[in-house]
Amino acid sequence: MAIDKGFRSDNMYPYSFVKAGENHLELIEKWLRSPEVFKWYQDSDYIEDLEEGLSDMRIRMMIVFFKNRPFAFVQDYDIHGWQDHHLSYLPKGSRGIDTFIGEAEMMGQGHGTSYLGFRVDTLFASSVPAIGIDPDVANVRAINAYKKVGLMKDKVASTECGELQLMSLINS
Repeated sequence: MAIDKGFRSDNMYPYSFVKAGENHLELIEKWLRSPEVFKWYQDSDYIEDLEEGLSDMRIRMMIVFFKNRPFAFVQDYDIHGWQDHHLSYLPKGSRGIDTFIGEAEMMGQGHGTSYLGFRVDTLFASSVPAIGIDPDVANVRAINAYKKVGLMKDKVASTECGELQLMSLINS
């Protein structure tokens, strides 16, 4: 298993990030079918998009583990790798993030804020100029978690995925 360079092996940081592979698709699909995740990821082609993305150099997909237990998915991608991306107002080199917690009992306990904060720190340490994220405007739990990490609300965008709250954090 390839572990993200940002992984801390000490007991004070219980999260690890493993590069997602084909062997993780069944788990991700299970998570996508759970009511808590399906509410926000209803695209029936999403798992196929993820499978195609495994070999796309613009995207880094990872499974997040808590004390050696997989519980979340996170990917970051080159915002400017797609034409007319709704986060393209961010500087070149910026990364977009998509993430969800797949295990319902892990939600609402601060895990999302913790692992996402660490992921943002890792990206900023590698000279990424900004981070963008685009939750559904009604996904208040996610928006609040992203605000705790430091992302700020920029604007609402109407997209083919619905109304999205665009948020960003500039590396300073």
